[in-house]
Amino acid sequence: MGAAVDHVTPMGMSGGSAEGNDKSEGQRFSCKSKLTALVVDNGGVCRAIQTALLRSYGVETEAVETGEAAVELIASGATFSLIIIEMLLPFMNGPGTAKQIRAMGAQSKILGITAFFDRRDRQEFLAAGADDFIEKPLSPEIVIPIIRELDN
Repeated sequence: MGAAVDHVTPMGMSGGSAEGNDKSEGQRFSCKSKLTALVVDNGGVCRAIQTALLRSYGVETEAVETGEAAVELIASGATFSLIIIEMLLPFMNGPGTAKQIRAMGAQSKILGITAFFDRRDRQEFLAAGADDFIEKPLSPEIVIPIIRELDN
């Protein structure tokens, strides 16, 4: 069974840099290098919002619903600068997904994410190979420093 990959096109966004009425730093920021991201989240709305946010800063982004689909993508040779993984996924949870991706040699920055932050979940994600663990929602304040780090 092939990996189901969402190709979300954010309404009103044409890639490149984020634009709008808000002229804050976050709205003007755009990455310089070709960065890629994978969003792994079984919540359709969350997946679409995270994908749209990353794309608004010029990050080429793919999205999948399950850990198994993410592992399949990596196993097929896909590489990503950043992988964002939801804690609570069906069948293979977020830390299990991160652990398998790391075991395949992926050097991506891995960010664990959840709606309900718990220290034990954070420890489990970090032990599985994630670089950081945060509480939703994903925001420009979180995304921009990560993109800048990867963009250097």
